[in-house]
Amino acid sequence: MTDESSPDLVTIKLIGIPLDIQSAASEHQDGLRREFRMLVEEGHADSASVPGRLVALAADLDRRFQSFAAAGRAELEAAMARGDASVDLTLEAPPAIAPAARNFGDLLDEADEYCSAGEHLLTLRTPPEVVAYRNWVLDEFVRQSQGAAPISWPEFKAGYKAH
Repeated sequence: MTDESSPDLVTIKLIGIPLDIQSAASEHQDGLRREFRMLVEEGHADSASVPGRLVALAADLDRRFQSFAAAGRAELEAAMARGDASVDLTLEAPPAIAPAARNFGDLLDEADEYCSAGEHLLTLRTPPEVVAYRNWVLDEFVRQSQGAAPISWPEFKAGYKAH
């Protein structure tokens, strides 16, 4: 990644990513996607349902933004392999990341409600600290794509607890 962004890309800095919470967030989201995909494939959920919409949106986001996320994923994995507690990432993404992040966050909130109400789901509602982390990451994509300065995880968490 370079310090200067292409005019077609925005620079997003995620400062102080807590690797333990990142790992928990990834595990939870992977389980949710897997279970929702199974509900859709088995015909227990249609394309208009929360599982159907989440599966479709996740596939769309993967298709549209996978190449931009690859470098960050590699840095996260390397930091975890070293046993680091946290890591800073600088990512380059198209400006379309902002509305995509908003939509994804809204749908994950709906998925949490669905999990709370679900009768046959193994995946539980996202734990509060993981929700806070998810909100921070998605908010940083939105805020920074609009020109705002980064807020680190420790700063966000301190403000989040105060609310």
